[in-house]
Amino acid sequence: MKKLLATIFLLLFLNSFSQKNTKVYYERKGDTMVYYADNQELYPVSFVFAKQPELENMRSPETFKITQVFPSKSVRNKVAYFVVNDKTQKWGVKKMPGYMMYIGDVTIKNFDSNYQYDLPFKKGKSFTIFQGYNGTFSHQNENSLDFTMPEGTEILAARDGLVVDFVSHNNTACPTRNCADKANYITILHPDGTFAQYYHLKQNGVKVNIGDQVKKGDVIGLSGNTGWSKVPHLHFVTYLSSTTDDKLMKTVKTLFRTGNGNKAEYLIEKKAYSKEY
Repeated sequence: MKKLLATIFLLLFLNSFSQKNTKVYYERKGDTMVYYADNQELYPVSFVFAKQPELENMRSPETFKITQVFPSKSVRNKVAYFVVNDKTQKWGVKKMPGYMMYIGDVTIKNFDSNYQYDLPFKKGKSFTIFQGYNGTFSHQNENSLDFTMPEGTEILAARDGLVVDFVSHNNTACPTRNCADKANYITILHPDGTFAQYYHLKQNGVKVNIGDQVKKGDVIGLSGNTGWSKVPHLHFVTYLSSTTDDKLMKTVKTLFRTGNGNKAEYLIEKKAYSKEY
C-alpha cells in the first residue's frame, strides 16, 4: 500500500508542473561540442544524468557532473563540453546519457529550519490540528499538517515567496485515493529553496496567479474540501525537492508563531491554535 501511494503522489508531483520550457541542446564549433540547458521556468530545475557521456576520440576538459541545477529564467547554462583528441580520426559524442528532471534544487541540504511561520489564517481565528506529523490516515512518514477548517475560510500565506503553481478548477472530494488528483492547491517557493503547498482549496478558491510575489499574511485562497478529503480542511506541507524520498519530497517540520506571536512551536495533533497577531 505504501509503495502504491508513493507512486500516485510521484506521478502527481511530476505532472503538476509543466516543464515545457526546459531543454538540453548542443552547438558544434570547429573541433569542440558544447551542450547547454535552458530553464525558462519560474523555479530552479535539477537534472540528474544516468551516467557519463560516451565519447569517441574526444575528451572532457572538465569533470561531467551527474547532478546539475539550473536557475530559474536562465539560458545557455553549460552542461558539458568536449574537445577532439585527434582531428585526423573519426570523432564525436556517441551518446549523451538520459536524465531525470526534478522541480527545485535537489542539492539543498541546509535550509532555514529556525524560520518562524505565521499561522495560515486570520487574526482572531482558532483551528484544530486534526492530523499532524506522521498522522495515521494519510501522513505516514510525512511532516504535514491538517487544519480542521470550514469551507470558504480565508487562507493566508505563512511565509513570503513566489507562486509557482496552482490548480483551482476541481469540485470533487472523496475519502479514498481515487480523488488524490482532484484537489485544488497552491505551491509557493520560499527564499531558502523550500516549497510550501496549501491543499484542498474550494473550487475557484485560488486568489493568486503564477508569478505573484506574496508576503506573509497575504490572502492567497479559500479553504475547501477537494481531492482526497473526508471533511473541509487545509493541508499544509513544507518540503525540499528530493531524488530519493517518497513523492520526490523531503517534508520538513516548521515552527509556527502561535497565540500573540511571541512563542514559536511545532504544532501537535488534536490541539487547537489561536492567532492573535
